[in-house]
Amino acid sequence: MAVQRAAKGSGPLKLGGALGVLVAASAWVIGVAPLSDNSFFTHLATGRVILDTGSIPTSDPYTFTAPGEPWVVQSWLASWLYATVESIAGGAGLRALMGVATAGLALLGWMLTASCPSVVPRLALVVVFLSASAPTWSERPLLFGFLGLALSVLAGEGRLRAPWLLPIGWIWAQTHGSYPLGLLYLTVVWLMARIDGADSATAGRALKWLALGIVAAVIGPLGLEVLLFPFALLQRQEALSHVTEWRPPSFDDLAQRVFLLQVLTSVMLIARRPSYRFAAVVVVFGGAALLGRRNLPVASMVLLPWMAGATPPVGSLGPDLIQRRVVGPVVLAAAAMVAVGAVRLTSPSFDLARYPVSELAAVEQRGTDLDIQRLGAPDVVGNLRTVLYGPRGDIFADDRFDMFPAAVLDDQITLTEGGPGVLAVLDRHSIELVIWRRIGGTAPQLIADPGWAVLVTTDDWLLACRRVRGAAAGGAC
Repeated sequence: MAVQRAAKGSGPLKLGGALGVLVAASAWVIGVAPLSDNSFFTHLATGRVILDTGSIPTSDPYTFTAPGEPWVVQSWLASWLYATVESIAGGAGLRALMGVATAGLALLGWMLTASCPSVVPRLALVVVFLSASAPTWSERPLLFGFLGLALSVLAGEGRLRAPWLLPIGWIWAQTHGSYPLGLLYLTVVWLMARIDGADSATAGRALKWLALGIVAAVIGPLGLEVLLFPFALLQRQEALSHVTEWRPPSFDDLAQRVFLLQVLTSVMLIARRPSYRFAAVVVVFGGAALLGRRNLPVASMVLLPWMAGATPPVGSLGPDLIQRRVVGPVVLAAAAMVAVGAVRLTSPSFDLARYPVSELAAVEQRGTDLDIQRLGAPDVVGNLRTVLYGPRGDIFADDRFDMFPAAVLDDQITLTEGGPGVLAVLDRHSIELVIWRRIGGTAPQLIADPGWAVLVTTDDWLLACRRVRGAAAGGAC
């Protein structure tokens, strides 16, 4: 079978381009899933506040444990975008936004493997990347941070004009606190290129423009605070140690195991084609992933161009193939994926199956004044109440561990882990109602204590009420 190749410039769609579209379409289907991330709920609620008031909150409007506590809304731009899209197109519009973001990220991943000499290993690299990373692509602002990092890597490869990193850096710093990752990557590549005796100018230009864009972020509503936020967050190691995504990976799920395979493959490729730059990227970002699982998708992404450049050709299919009977079915498959994603948008926009919706509804139906009869609940429930009811100032806590005073975080950890200190925490905060998971944490203490009555229970959650003080055992709340 003769293999036709297109001349440089415009012309028929090549196999490489068609597969890139298919990869993006597949990620689109993933991204338009119903919205369910608890952190996203608070970001969306905060965006609504920004739209309603015309200003960014500077103190906590949501809790009774930290009212008025200084709060840096570092992801203000993402929150504003969420609320703006919702006001125009509702929940379906938010899901479409996430679908576009995930499709863009997958397409950037495909572009980062462009140096791969043949299609088969290139597809394998992208499948590994998607398998290791896609489970973390929730609707949080971190998704925009991934996009900023991918664009920075692309510029470091000379495949994106470096001046574009000026606006990208500004937007990235106003959207998510992960912007130091772009600076770190480009610094590592620039320094190691000098040691390798290779061209360091490309990475150097990208580093310069990204740094300028990030520094320019002080020209914004948060000023210098937007740049200081990531470093202030890292100082709260005690709180971060209790957050799953900041803990080392346990390699007990498929995504983590695929990433481990990716790292091992990278080491083998370095042995095949030694490179200080490739080795430094593996050591720095692979090491960061071993320290905290939130860094795993970051490392998976930045390894892509180096793995692609060191991978030998496999098979006869090249990216410039333009035979219609090969490219055509790929394009049709991509179109089918886009259609599947569009159909998914017709389903309910929010998936609240893992949340105590009936228990929260019971609290509302009771007509409870939560300024008097305070409600205690896990952080994820706090996030949900925030988006359902707005800034009432009546939740115990949510997952903004960067904002809460240490004493509140300690009490939140006590309620989450359970034990003898639970009742003392509830007394200290004058909590009269509690929604908690039935297994573990606070729930067993409430079930066993005669001072508390269980009002509502489901397979996963319970709503308990403190009995009236002084009432006989078995009295009503």
